[in-house]
Amino acid sequence: MGISRILLVSGAANFSTRDVWEGYRIGLSLIGLDVVPYPTFSMLKVLSPESVCSDILGTALDVENRIDCVIFIDGLYFRGKRSRIPLSIRRAGIPTVLIATDDPYEEMPNVESLYTHRFTNELSCANEETIYLPTASLEFPSIQRHAKPRYAVSFLGTVFEDRLPLLLEVARHCEQEQKRFLIAGKILDGRKEFGKFRMTDLREKTIDGPEKWEIYSNSIATLNIFRESEVAESASPRVYEVTAFGHASLVTGPPRKEVRDLYGENVVYFEDAESVITALEEVWSDEETRIKKSEQARQITLNSHLYEHRAERLISHLRTAEQRSSGAQVAEHQIGWIIGCGRTGSTWLAEMLGDFPKIRKWHEPYFGRLFKHLQDRPEDYQRPASFFSKKHQKIWLDGIRRMFFEMIEDRYPKFGEHSLAVKEVNTPELYRWLAILFPQGRLIHLVRDPYDTLDSYLDLQKPGSWNDRFGDQADPLNEPNVRRTAKHIRSTMELALEAYEAFPVEQKLQLSYEDLLRDPAAQLISCGNLISAEVDPELAASIAEKHHFKKHQKTGTLEFRRKGRSGVWKDSENFTSEVLKIANEQLGPLRAKLGYQ
Repeated sequence: MGISRILLVSGAANFSTRDVWEGYRIGLSLIGLDVVPYPTFSMLKVLSPESVCSDILGTALDVENRIDCVIFIDGLYFRGKRSRIPLSIRRAGIPTVLIATDDPYEEMPNVESLYTHRFTNELSCANEETIYLPTASLEFPSIQRHAKPRYAVSFLGTVFEDRLPLLLEVARHCEQEQKRFLIAGKILDGRKEFGKFRMTDLREKTIDGPEKWEIYSNSIATLNIFRESEVAESASPRVYEVTAFGHASLVTGPPRKEVRDLYGENVVYFEDAESVITALEEVWSDEETRIKKSEQARQITLNSHLYEHRAERLISHLRTAEQRSSGAQVAEHQIGWIIGCGRTGSTWLAEMLGDFPKIRKWHEPYFGRLFKHLQDRPEDYQRPASFFSKKHQKIWLDGIRRMFFEMIEDRYPKFGEHSLAVKEVNTPELYRWLAILFPQGRLIHLVRDPYDTLDSYLDLQKPGSWNDRFGDQADPLNEPNVRRTAKHIRSTMELALEAYEAFPVEQKLQLSYEDLLRDPAAQLISCGNLISAEVDPELAASIAEKHHFKKHQKTGTLEFRRKGRSGVWKDSENFTSEVLKIANEQLGPLRAKLGYQ
């Protein structure tokens, strides 16, 4: 089943790995997942270690919490006797995930038996069973750059023994040049030595977000010092964090290939205690170049190296892996759900897709009606006796999912050899459940100018309309009916947009009726690529021509196919001044949000 609610467990360390945990807490939330945070480092201040372990187990296994997956950041605290925690959770049937943050410096025994899925922040520790997932940064607020930063150089982190000689060399140089140096974080060694330097300030404490921003904005340069290792080659959280802020120049070393591959010459490198002084002098001597490179490095991080990006990769991998292990349909990625609202060109799109030899269309199965009860009676989600009770959600969702694939097997026995386009624009109650039911499915979000959509709906309600069910109103333009129709369009389109925004970026496509009019072949190719069905460009053009509006016999007012163009509402007799007023009120904000002028 899909992963939507996560218990995120931190390590016990109250410094660097706390930042990684906080990053994933925010990143996972930003991509639409429900995150239950468990800060072990904080809980140990008020509970005994045994109570903390029991509390984590209780939180994970309590069915009321509906936890789909437990992610352990670093995992170091759950070694030895405490390894029973991830083991118990995994044996209870809930996937456990390890994101190792201390590779290759700390050994993690028995990870194969404790964790269903494993990730590492260190490239050299990745293998077939452990996926490389680099660290990252949060996106910091924009703060005005200081004209004269207080610190010539700062260092945030832990002063380990192997970092001490280099930091002392920087402190001596800053003392000689009368430049301020700040060391902030956990100081394991060197307090007495640093105390000799008047220009070196020590802040021995946990540095929270706002204080980091204050330090970075008040520093000309910030040091990143990689710990000694014969195998480590990946960037550290500090690399991404400093560059994401974009004020201080990052001075990093000893050099690692990955950092240079990512940032090139936009950060400054050093080899040892001697060369770090040269690197700092380079940064101090050229303000214009320093600012330019810092801003370029910031853009690189913001584009690809935020925790939101890492969270997307993490969840995509977990959903794929869980899908395979559950024995579910491996061809789920070949199903494209066409969602949106009626009267947006969905039939036209589905008909064209269904003409390709490797694509079948399923026209309006109304599968989504299974969720109509919950939409009409949302209180039943909380009612214990309800079949659709939240407490039993996994059971009934698994059942609905199995039934869907059994129906596909019966209707489309060759599914997998071909893809499937499911047109389901008339059951918006389904939309919020699609990502949970079909985490590897594909989403085609079809939009149209809401005003044109309203005009089409009003036309089909007139006497003599093609639609026998609705075409019986003597005056469909009366105020209550227009308002009711506009609200229906708004609600349906908003639900579709919400579902689209929540879907993984690589599994979705948004196109418009206007796109289909302008270049239908290109849109068909995009849809085919999305659902893993190769679409020949020449065939796409031929099919688009076959289904061109002019090829249909019955068109015009009151017909299913009316105008075959956009902007119809502008000269439509349906759009009286009263109708336009209601359209502006009910659909105007949505229209703007969808990009229609």
